[in-house]
Amino acid sequence: MTIDYTNLRKLDLNLLLALDVLIEEASVTKAAERLNMSQSSMSHALKRLRSLLGDPILIRTSRDMEVTPYAREISVSIRQALTNIQGALFERDPFNPNAAREDFRIAASDYVEATLGGNLLQQLTNRAPGVRIRVSNLDRATVLDALDDNSVDLFIDVDLPRKSWHVKQDLYQEEFVCVVDSRCAATEISLEDYLKRSHVLVSMRNDFHGAADQVLAQQQHTRNVIWSTTHFMAVPFLIINSDCMALLPKRMAQKCARSMGLTLLPPPIDVVGFTVSMFWHQRNNNLPEHQWLRNQLMEAARTL
Repeated sequence: MTIDYTNLRKLDLNLLLALDVLIEEASVTKAAERLNMSQSSMSHALKRLRSLLGDPILIRTSRDMEVTPYAREISVSIRQALTNIQGALFERDPFNPNAAREDFRIAASDYVEATLGGNLLQQLTNRAPGVRIRVSNLDRATVLDALDDNSVDLFIDVDLPRKSWHVKQDLYQEEFVCVVDSRCAATEISLEDYLKRSHVLVSMRNDFHGAADQVLAQQQHTRNVIWSTTHFMAVPFLIINSDCMALLPKRMAQKCARSMGLTLLPPPIDVVGFTVSMFWHQRNNNLPEHQWLRNQLMEAARTL
């Protein structure tokens, strides 16, 4: 059925509420009490309804008021319409993760997946066995468009310029550490030794210049970057059995060091850390299943 917006603009929800209660109570006084209105306000509402519908709604009899046949006829439809509005706006079913069958799409780097993924996977296995996560490569140049066209539900990364309809939630703070092969017995490294080393760099810009190089340039120093990659998780494997060094996010580096026998050292230069955040389109802001997923990610971040 086509909606007649012109006629419906003459009607407001309060009139529908008044109509429903007037039909049920067959009394202006009782209807006013039910809706916590004054009797004069209810009488005014009845007058507007009579004009709008072309029917008296209530008519006097020898004893009291009586509902007209037309009002009785439309009463079921009016009650159903109000019930539908109430259900649509105020009675959404809560998300039940244990029974859910949902697929979520997350754009993230391999660093984020390796850092947060273990905790999140354990939570999903225990709490939502029917929920599935699909992680895709993070392309910062196009990821906001992916949120806009609904091909990605969330992306997790450092901040970037975004529109007003993109929502951001910080997850955790990160810092950098130097990663070397376990043959290095040092507990710290000097700037001189740092500059003598060959370096492996993670660069999302596909170049040989990272945050450390900016800091070194300000001090009129340069380092020897011989390998650049966009893959964080490749770096520990490149470092093993080599004399190369890399700067990696501390949380990921700690996991790799424990399982792969790497040595972590504090950087000899002041490299500023970063904040990992999740971003989503505001269309998903109030969806219960998406709210639940974001809460799971926040919990996973807290337990790092």
